[in-house]
Amino acid sequence: MNCRPARIIFIIVILLCLGQAIYYYPLLPDRVASHFGASGRPDAWSSKQSFVEIYLFAVAVVALLFSGIGSLLRRTPSHMINLPNRDYWLAPARAEETIDFLSQQFLWVGSATLLLLLDIFHQAFMVHLARAGGLEHAVVSLVLYVVFTAILSIGLIRKFLQRK
Repeated sequence: MNCRPARIIFIIVILLCLGQAIYYYPLLPDRVASHFGASGRPDAWSSKQSFVEIYLFAVAVVALLFSGIGSLLRRTPSHMINLPNRDYWLAPARAEETIDFLSQQFLWVGSATLLLLLDIFHQAFMVHLARAGGLEHAVVSLVLYVVFTAILSIGLIRKFLQRK
């Protein structure tokens, strides 16, 4: 299976996050909101440098985690991989294709996670630039992320419960 489209999207979203941080950093005031309450209103403050560093650190962690899972799965003994019909899907004839498929799915989840970060931080940047009073649609963003990951998870379970 080809992970190329998933990898390309993943890299594009990483670059969008980096571009966003680079673009907004010089526009930010020295003191910015660093935490938002359940209402979406700021309730804690930090320096703009700390805020952007936290964003970039979160992007780096997500990028490393989701890009490394495929490599980690290739080195993990099959008996340690929890998968429905594991013996069938990780049999020598299908193992590489299965790991490639799982790697691709993890890249899609990684892209969705990065898009969530991109959106939440965009909302925060709008607050910092006085274009919004609070996070405008953080709950909607989170619900969309959860729905996406739930649909993907259900699809994975359905796929691996079957035998081709």
